[in-house]
Amino acid sequence: MIQTFMIQPPPYLHLFPIRHHGPGSARALLAALRELKPDAILVEGPADANEIIPWLGHEEIEPPIALLVYRPDKPDAAGSYPFAEFSPEYQALRYGVQQGIITRFFDLPQAVMLAAAARPLMPNTAVFHQIAQAADHHDYELWWNAAIEQRQNQDDLFTGILELMHAMRTAAEETPPSEMDEKTAVAHAQAQQLAQQREAHMRRAIRQAYAEGCARIAVVCGAWHAPALCHLDTATTDDTLLANLPGVAVETAWVPWTYGRISATTGYGAGIRSPGWYHHLWQMGQQQATPTQLSIHWLSHVAQLLRGQDLDASSAHIIEAVRLAEALAAMRGLPAPGLPELNEATQTVLCFGDAAPMQLIHKRLIVGERMGAVPPDSPMIPLQRDLHQQQRRLRLRPEPEPTTLNLDLRTDSHRERSQLLHRLNLLKVPWGKITPIRGQSGTYQEVWQLAWKPEFVVRVIEAGVWGNTVVTAVTNFATDQANLAQDLPTLTHLLDQALLADLPELVLSLLERIEAQAAVSS
Repeated sequence: MIQTFMIQPPPYLHLFPIRHHGPGSARALLAALRELKPDAILVEGPADANEIIPWLGHEEIEPPIALLVYRPDKPDAAGSYPFAEFSPEYQALRYGVQQGIITRFFDLPQAVMLAAAARPLMPNTAVFHQIAQAADHHDYELWWNAAIEQRQNQDDLFTGILELMHAMRTAAEETPPSEMDEKTAVAHAQAQQLAQQREAHMRRAIRQAYAEGCARIAVVCGAWHAPALCHLDTATTDDTLLANLPGVAVETAWVPWTYGRISATTGYGAGIRSPGWYHHLWQMGQQQATPTQLSIHWLSHVAQLLRGQDLDASSAHIIEAVRLAEALAAMRGLPAPGLPELNEATQTVLCFGDAAPMQLIHKRLIVGERMGAVPPDSPMIPLQRDLHQQQRRLRLRPEPEPTTLNLDLRTDSHRERSQLLHRLNLLKVPWGKITPIRGQSGTYQEVWQLAWKPEFVVRVIEAGVWGNTVVTAVTNFATDQANLAQDLPTLTHLLDQALLADLPELVLSLLERIEAQAAVSS
């Protein structure tokens, strides 16, 4: 049985334990910050990215975005920290930047995390399930949504979360770890130490802000960490934990992200299952909508999506679905319908019991297709900037969902678009895939299927070692590939691509390489 304990942080410290990407947490946090008027805001995030926080005040920032921290010598070694509009951390950072107060990340630097051999130990999930079961929920996330993210009364919300997390951590510590072999035990100890170093760094950052004269320090962190930050008389122990930490050189940048990448299915540790639904909760919360209004607006979006697929979805269907969802919530003892109740009502009333349309609803609405944007003058490597300028000039906006692009190569602008897409394919950034055309006798037409993925940003950064422009980078990269090739088919395939990408210097070097290889080939 979990017991709660009253814990009191110092009077200058105001803890706001949140759920990453929680719309209810974000709404309550923003209201609390406006009431508190802090003179410093510390947010969970890598401390070596503080210099690019001011960019969040730029008018062209459009979430979802991600903070990318990467090693210039190994761009594939990177850490990403996604932010949606409904992320509490994003709202706290924006508030701090707009108010002109001290605003910092205060977690362990990513330079240390990338140098470490282990990943931080994650919380014991057993205690999370125990909480859900105690509240008659089979799923912890569903319980948290009902209790926190869709909560109407936000009084003493963060005090309650702090006490809950303190009890959960106490229960987790009392649970003996399962038996493990020697190798697993060593890895577990390293992960546990890294987790302790993270919280030690957070406490040190709080003490530093207080030493600078900050009398009202707002700390925004994942709920699990909050109890460990209440007692700050551990300076000696923290200094020992943080002594002689490894480190590597890192660079930082804001990059566009997608709701699909924020969802838990992508493998992101702090992901969520339904970013599109959370976006809806945030918008309705900003409008101070009632639970019934929230359900009506959501089911209206569902009906509009179904109508676009030529499925029957009338206003009467929406009304009946809202009534069914509210009845299901009442039967389950819930104050208002959540996503499970709305989904069941949708399938019953709007989909006539058919589960197939629910897959479309999940992809397009529950997860969502939104993609963010960053200012063109924000920190980028030269190759990124060149690509971004070409995308704007050629009016090729990166979109996460597949789109069809028809090109007439007799037109200069269309021909340049084709060349850019072919060059990116050569650079192993497959933004577009060319599709065969039937019934056309000419060779002046191309049809492309385009779909931009956030991981392409990392590939562009990796390709930056080959040059500062797309043409230079692809020429140098393809030349290197040709030098490594040991057979004619590989070389002729590269030549094919170089001709389509309109890279005359590369074509000449490939012809020389083909001639040399042909001389020694049977």
